[in-house]
Amino acid sequence: MKSRTVLGIAAIVVALSVAVTAHAQPDEARYAKYDFQKLMRAFDSSLRSNIPGIVESTIYNLVEYKSFFPDREYSRLVQTLSDVARSSADSTIAYKASLAGMYLSYGARLDDASVFTPYNHETAFKVAADQLVKKFLLSRSSE
Repeated sequence: MKSRTVLGIAAIVVALSVAVTAHAQPDEARYAKYDFQKLMRAFDSSLRSNIPGIVESTIYNLVEYKSFFPDREYSRLVQTLSDVARSSADSTIAYKASLAGMYLSYGARLDDASVFTPYNHETAFKVAADQLVKKFLLSRSSE
């Protein structure tokens, strides 16, 4: 009986350490292991979902992915985001899709990767929007 308890505790400790190690990986390392084309198809499929939460989360994940891999080709998803922005009845999703499409087309790596937190997506969208404003509006006025 005692050996089962020790074995059970050991299993829990191993499971927790694996979970902590996986969570501690930087997001860039977490995303780097995925096949880019498969991931783009999954993003495309999720953007076409009828469930608003899935669409909104996918838009956020795209912004995060673009920030870690700014030199990849996103043009296929830019069109899908444009379609979502035009057809969504939810103004928040329409705005985020439009912003993400602009960011995928013209944005670069965000300066602060700490904006990507699971509980506050709005910060990442604000930083991406600020980056685009600096790129297009402020750079023109300082010339």
